[in-house]
Amino acid sequence: MEWIPSTPDGQVSRVDLHCHSAASEVSRLGVQRAVGLPECATPPEEVYELAKRRGMDFVTITDHDTIDGVLSIADRADVFVSEELTARFRGERQAVHVLCFEITGADHEWLQRSAHDVEACAEYMHERGLTAALAHPYYQVAAPLTARHRRRLAELFDVWEVRNGARAPELNRPAATYVATRDGIGIAGSDDHAGTDIGRTFTETPAAATPAEFFAHVRAGRAGACGAQGSAAKWAHAAIALAARSLAPRARGQDAARPDPARVLALMKRLLGEADAREGATQLDFEPADARCLLRAWLVAVGLGEIDEAGLIALMQEDGFSHAALYRRACRAHERGLRAAVEAALAAVDGDADLPAAAQGLFDASLAAIPYAPAAAFLASERQKIAAIPGRHDDGEPARVAIVADGIGATHGVSRTLEEIRERGVPGFEIEVVGTDADVDRRLSSAAEFEVPFYPGLQIGVPTLPSTVQALTDGHFDLIHVCAPGPAGVTAALLARALRRPLVGSYHTELAAYTSLRSGDERLATAMAMTVAAFYSACDVLLSPSAASDAMLASIGITGERVMRWDRGVDTARFDPSLRDEDLLPGEVTVLYCGRITREKGVGLLADAFLRARERDARLHLVLAGDGPERGRLAARLGEHATFLGWQHGADLARVYASADAFLFPSATDTFGQVILEAQASGLPVVAVAEGGPLSLIEDRVSGRLCPADGRALSEALLEVLGAPLLRERITAAALRAARARTWEATMELLADAYRRALAGGASGDGSEDDAARAA
Repeated sequence: MEWIPSTPDGQVSRVDLHCHSAASEVSRLGVQRAVGLPECATPPEEVYELAKRRGMDFVTITDHDTIDGVLSIADRADVFVSEELTARFRGERQAVHVLCFEITGADHEWLQRSAHDVEACAEYMHERGLTAALAHPYYQVAAPLTARHRRRLAELFDVWEVRNGARAPELNRPAATYVATRDGIGIAGSDDHAGTDIGRTFTETPAAATPAEFFAHVRAGRAGACGAQGSAAKWAHAAIALAARSLAPRARGQDAARPDPARVLALMKRLLGEADAREGATQLDFEPADARCLLRAWLVAVGLGEIDEAGLIALMQEDGFSHAALYRRACRAHERGLRAAVEAALAAVDGDADLPAAAQGLFDASLAAIPYAPAAAFLASERQKIAAIPGRHDDGEPARVAIVADGIGATHGVSRTLEEIRERGVPGFEIEVVGTDADVDRRLSSAAEFEVPFYPGLQIGVPTLPSTVQALTDGHFDLIHVCAPGPAGVTAALLARALRRPLVGSYHTELAAYTSLRSGDERLATAMAMTVAAFYSACDVLLSPSAASDAMLASIGITGERVMRWDRGVDTARFDPSLRDEDLLPGEVTVLYCGRITREKGVGLLADAFLRARERDARLHLVLAGDGPERGRLAARLGEHATFLGWQHGADLARVYASADAFLFPSATDTFGQVILEAQASGLPVVAVAEGGPLSLIEDRVSGRLCPADGRALSEALLEVLGAPLLRERITAAALRAARARTWEATMELLADAYRRALAGGASGDGSEDDAARAA
C-alpha cells in the first residue's frame, strides 16, 4: 500500500534503511574487484554523522553479512542494529539480499548459519516480530530468479525495497509496481557504499519515538519510500568516491604520473565486462597506483585538480551537490578536449605537430568521460536483465546487430551498401545503423566534425565516449559490425571487446593506399597502415569483398577462418539495358565513368586513357556521374569533350548507365568495384584496370577487358570493344549473365552467415587487451 503523509511538517520520522560502512570490506562487485578496492570504506562514525546531518531520526548500517560496523555506534539511543543478509533458496543457486532490522548479535549468528535457506530466515524474523525487507528485489545477486522464486518471495516478505538510491528509476520501478499490485509495503534506502549519499534516500513514517515504534508503522503499511534515486552518473561518482577513500593519497609535492593508455584500456575492458559480477576471482593486475593516477587525471580533466581526495568527498557530501551537474561538467570537458585533440591531429597531418602527441591528446580528451562508460554499461546490463533480454533470440526473436559507420552522409561504396542493408534487411537479424551522421538509425552525439584531410567535402564526426557507450548498451546489441577505423568505428570496436560482444569488421577501402596517394607523405601512410592493422586484427570475423582484399588482409596477418567472403549484389530490376535512351547523353559514342572524382580513383588515368582514345576516334565523349575534389582540374583538362552530371541516384542513375556505350574504370585501389556490377547489369562493356576488386568481377575478353594501369593500354582496349561489335556483344552478354547471378539477396545471406559464425564463436577475447592497446 502507498502511504501519503497527512501530518504537518516535522511530524514524521525518517530513516535511511540501507547503507554501508567500512565493515563491508570484502569486495563483491566487479568494479571493486577490478582494482582491489573494498566494498565500502566509510567509517561507521561518519555514516552516523552524515545521516543525522541529513535529517534522519534514527540510524542503522546494513553491511553485507556483518554487524561489526553498526555495533561500533550502537551505544547511541537512536541507533539500531541491522545487516544485509545474503540468503539462498535451499539447494539452489538463486540468492537474494534481505535487510534484517533491529536484530541482536544472537539473531545475526543464527541468520548467518541459516543463510543457505531464505525461507527459514524469513520465518525466523517473522516469529520474533522483527522486520525484514527484500532489498533491490530485481537485482540479480547470483542465478536469475524465476517467476516461481519471485512469487515465493512475495509470500515470505511483506516489505520490499522499492526505492534504492543506487539504482535508476527504471530499475526500481518493477519492484514498486509489483508491491503496489499486491498491496504490499515499500521502503527506501540509499544503498550508499561511498559515504556521499547517505540520507538522500530514506523511508518516512508518522512520527515515532523509538525504532520499535518506527517499524510498527512500517509493518502496518504507514511508510513511504522517499528521496533521490540512482543514475549512471551517480554510480560512477560512487566508484570515484570509493577510490578516493580507499587509495592512499599521493605524497605532498609529488607529481602524479600520467595514466598509461594501455593499462587504462585494460581496466576499462574489465570494468565494462565485469562491473556487475558478484562472484569470481579477484583481479589485481591493475595496481592501486594505476587507479590513483587515473583518479588524479580525472580530477584535472574535469577542472577539479585543485582539490585532493578528501576535498572530493567533501564536495560530494555538500547539501547542494548534484550528480547530474558534475556529469554535465565532465561531458563538457570531454567535448572541449575532443575538439582540441581533433585540431591537433589535423595539424599533425599537415606536418605542423607531432603524430604521437596528437594521439596522446585524443586519449587525454577521453579521461573526463572514462568513469561514465562502465556506469552506463552497468545500468544497461541491469535493464537488460530486468527485461529478460538475454537469450531472447533462442525464443525466435532475431539477434540485434549495430553496424557502426563513419561519414555515411557522403556517397560512396559503404553508404550505398548500407542503404541496401537497411532496405532489404539481413535474414534472421535486426539491424540498426549507428553513427554521427543524420541519416542513421541511432545517432551518436558528435563533439567535433572535421573535413577529412586531402578530401574536400567529406565530413566525419567525432562521437563522445558517453554517447557511444549509451547507444551500444541501450540498444542491447548482440553483435557489433564496424566498417572502417574512423572515430565511431574505433570507439565501437574498443567497446565491443570490452563488453564481450562479437566483433565483425568489413573491409571496404584501401585506406593506406589512399593516404599515400592523397598526402604524398609516407609517414602518414605508415601510421594509417598501422591503424588499419590494429583495427581489423581485433575483429572476430573479417568480411572481405574480393581476393585482392584477402591478400591485403593476409599481409597484416589476418588469414584463415576469420576471413569470410562478402561481395556485393546488384539490383537487376533497377539496372537494366532496356532503360536505354538514345537522346539522354551527349556525344555520338558515350564513355561513362561513375563514382568519386578523386586521385585515388585514378581519374588522372581516366583522362589520359580517354584523350588518347579520342585522338583516334573523335566521336567519343566522356560522361562523369559523380563528384569530388578533382572535378575542377579534370574539367579543365577534358574541356568540351566531357560532361559532368554530378551525383545521380535511383532511376536517373540507372538510365545514365543504360544510355552509355562503354564503361571505363581506372581505379587500382578499389576493394570491390560496385559500379562495375551496375554497368554490367546495364548492358555496358567494361574496361578496367587489372588490380584489386575488378579481378573478381571481370574475366578478360570473356566478361570485359582488364588492362594494366596504363593510359595507352586502357585506350586501346576501349577502342577495341567499341570497334568490334561481335566482341562487344559477347562480353556484354556474359557480363550481364554474371551480374544477374550476383543478387543482393545472396549478399545478405552471406552477411547473415558471417553474423552467425561470429555469434557461434562469441567474442574470442584472445589477446583482447593487447588488441585494445594496439588499437589505442
